[in-house]
Amino acid sequence: MAEALISAVLDQLVPFLSEQLSLVTDAENEFRSFASTLKAVQAVLKDADRKQVEKDSVKYWLDQLKDVSYDMDAVLDEWNTKLGEEESEAGAQEVGKKAEKALLLKKLVCCFIPSSSSHSNPIKQVGVRHHVASRIKELNGKLDHIAIEKERYKFVENPIAIEPVQRETTSFKDISEVYGRDVEKQIVIEKLSCESSEAQKGFEVIPVVGMGGIGKTSLAQLVYNDDVVINHFNKRIWVYATDPFDVVMVAKAIALALEARGANEMANWGLQTLQERIDEAIEGKKFFLVLDDVWTEDYKKWEPLKEALRKGAPGSRILVTTRKTEVALMMGAKRNMITLEVLSEEFCWTIFSKLAFSNVDKRDELEGIGRQIVKKCQGLPLVAKTLGSLMSFKEPTREDWNGVLKSELWDLEMIKHEVFIPLMLSYYDLPPLEKRCFLFCSYFPKDHSIDRDDLIQLWLSQGYLSSKRNYWEQGLVCFRNLAKRSLFQNFEEDYKGDIWRCKMHDIVHDFALFLTENEFFNTKLNGEEMEINMKARHYTFLLENQAQLPSQVYQKKNLRVLFVQNMCSSPISFDGLSNSASSIKTLTLSGCEFAHVPENIDKLIYLRYLNLSNNTKLSVLPETLCNLVNLQTLKLDDCYHIRRLPRGIGKLASLRHLLLSGTINLEGIPKSLGELTNLKTLDWLPLAPDEEEAMTLQDLNQLNSLRGTIRIRGIGNVEDAIEAEEAQLKNREHLDALFLEFGECGDNLSTALLEVLQPHPNLKSLGIHYYYGTTASPSWMISLVHLKSLVLLDCPACEVLPPFGKLQSLESLVIGFMKKMERVGGEFLGIESHAHTTISFPQLKQLHFRGLGNWKEWEGSREDSSLTPIMPRLSSLAIEYCNKLEALPNFLRKTPLKNLRIVGCDILEFKLSEYVNVEEVLKI
Repeated sequence: MAEALISAVLDQLVPFLSEQLSLVTDAENEFRSFASTLKAVQAVLKDADRKQVEKDSVKYWLDQLKDVSYDMDAVLDEWNTKLGEEESEAGAQEVGKKAEKALLLKKLVCCFIPSSSSHSNPIKQVGVRHHVASRIKELNGKLDHIAIEKERYKFVENPIAIEPVQRETTSFKDISEVYGRDVEKQIVIEKLSCESSEAQKGFEVIPVVGMGGIGKTSLAQLVYNDDVVINHFNKRIWVYATDPFDVVMVAKAIALALEARGANEMANWGLQTLQERIDEAIEGKKFFLVLDDVWTEDYKKWEPLKEALRKGAPGSRILVTTRKTEVALMMGAKRNMITLEVLSEEFCWTIFSKLAFSNVDKRDELEGIGRQIVKKCQGLPLVAKTLGSLMSFKEPTREDWNGVLKSELWDLEMIKHEVFIPLMLSYYDLPPLEKRCFLFCSYFPKDHSIDRDDLIQLWLSQGYLSSKRNYWEQGLVCFRNLAKRSLFQNFEEDYKGDIWRCKMHDIVHDFALFLTENEFFNTKLNGEEMEINMKARHYTFLLENQAQLPSQVYQKKNLRVLFVQNMCSSPISFDGLSNSASSIKTLTLSGCEFAHVPENIDKLIYLRYLNLSNNTKLSVLPETLCNLVNLQTLKLDDCYHIRRLPRGIGKLASLRHLLLSGTINLEGIPKSLGELTNLKTLDWLPLAPDEEEAMTLQDLNQLNSLRGTIRIRGIGNVEDAIEAEEAQLKNREHLDALFLEFGECGDNLSTALLEVLQPHPNLKSLGIHYYYGTTASPSWMISLVHLKSLVLLDCPACEVLPPFGKLQSLESLVIGFMKKMERVGGEFLGIESHAHTTISFPQLKQLHFRGLGNWKEWEGSREDSSLTPIMPRLSSLAIEYCNKLEALPNFLRKTPLKNLRIVGCDILEFKLSEYVNVEEVLKI
């Protein structure tokens, strides 16, 4: 909404006025006047945002204000881009000289102020100066008119929002419990597991019906992950049913879950092929399919899916969640329909209070007000969760809590959906930065898995985060706060226990689109005619059924954001965009299957974020890409035909994130990338043999800002350990994950290379692959006190495992494909003979051995003593394709093991066949 946008523009204007205004003296007064007027208008925006819900005239006034603000943002973008171009040119001529700055400023001023002594093109000078001056004058005139108009509406002034100091909170954790649904859960599980006469004919459909926000998906997730259900079915599949319902897309999602194939491989499959594949995959198997959020009542769309699933074994089930009773009737499942009623007020109070009082000591004082707020939840768990999260951010005073209870928003009659009112309360409580970051989430398709790091990069591209400050921490804080307010859900955690992926509830997503009407346009295209909102500046298109981008998009002169995800195999043209949409800042063209990027891509001079992932036909990038001086993020994930990057990639001075995961045929990275000392993300570094212009381990020495994950391939191509040592990985304190792929080289060199590639002790995850040393035991291994995940794969010469038991934080360990290893001895546990109180593997939860074809013996501790606990937290053990292993060690009997998987271990499986449970198995 307007307040968030105006705040973003002022955030850019304020430093501009203090640092750069003297360079444009002709327009100085115009800039100052604009900023002053915009601040005056900003003071009434809270009230205006509220009143626009009831008055269309206020909404129109705000739309005009947003248009002017976007235009001002474009002017500032033009200025900063010109500055960046001059800096890039100057840096190429003479880096680091003091005189360079003076020369730069002189050249820049000359572009905007006529000078008789200037030798550059006078037409260009006058043209640029005239353009900037006329644009500012024009925008000032529009803003003055808007400021006069505001007096008509009698807006109430509010103090300018200041980013609040958050109350200290505990580490955030999403509520995983589902309250008040025990009865419904048991009913669903009984319907899933009982063998009815109807079910003998094939699958049976069980619809769960209820209004939005009532907890249908949460109940389905609870059932889907229940141990009884997991053990009852051979196959479990979860599919979000698209709206409008697309049987091809749903069938493709089912096939993806059933087959070990990638989406690209299935891109050309039609419905007939998908039906056949599904039919083959489930034949004779008892399956459980969840179709979440079905809207269609059209039996013709359901029938092809029904046909594809008919060969499942008797007892198969389909659980359907829907808001419409008509869906259950269409599927012929009225008899099995479960209607979710609203939660009792007491259960809503449980959800609300668990969040609202998580960090508050004044529960007794505030409970009365809290219970009155809960009455407004109307039995919807989503609302209870949203309001509870909101109150956790409020000061624990009666005044603040009464402010929510008695808010005038509860009386609004013009809100599109009643459930939006508590969301509106939560939205209005956000500081400006978090408001605009939340609104940007309108960009994603519904039910999209949102990657946290990608989201921060997107926020950066729109100028929401300051690239001059620690924008990454700023983005992380913003993401966490939106999660704490329950505006995100379905969290996935990484090896550090941090949320790295999430989704938005479809009602929350609808709410974000409601707030950004005429700014964001988000839709699916299936080849049929559709009216496009030409007022919008942010477009999201999911293309299906050979659909193409609407021609109007190519004509948008003020386009800021374009997200295109191609769900079919038809290639999408890139050329038209680079010819017209020069104002675009954020561009995602995922899976669009174009074979080349146009040479004139450098016309998109304001581009900050470019996502070309999953374009499997793309093999080369033009050198002109390196003229994009504003580009901050370049994503080429899974463009596996790309062999080389442009040589001049080092010219991308603004580049912070280069993502190359899945570019498996990339032969190396240009050496010039090592000049980008502010680069934060480089997730894939292939080391090319005998390539002078390719990046080496030595070049990593300059990239001191690297963070996150890096995978280095081809270490075996390095001929000298001294060269490898110059990478100075031990100084990369912000690297969380490091994966080292060696390749064939001698034992001595492998050992020496691994020794000098010592990471920083902060490392959380380590992988060692294709290592040819006899033991993977560098001196620094045990110093990794924060290491949580360790993977050791394809080490053909390795015979002995290091004392991994000494790694005090290790939670997950995977060891595989070590053909010379015959024995895992007591040294693996890391127990010293004199240290009886040491705990071996104190935090290990998951242990996985795979493909150890010559492994025969697994010893326990040589110390027959109960004083040395071993793997006291182990919950999951997998041993796969270890054909010669004969027995398990005795210490496993004392572990809290819950999951044991033994596959392809002939001797061991024969011995275990007599035992009925894990406890008995572990007595071997």
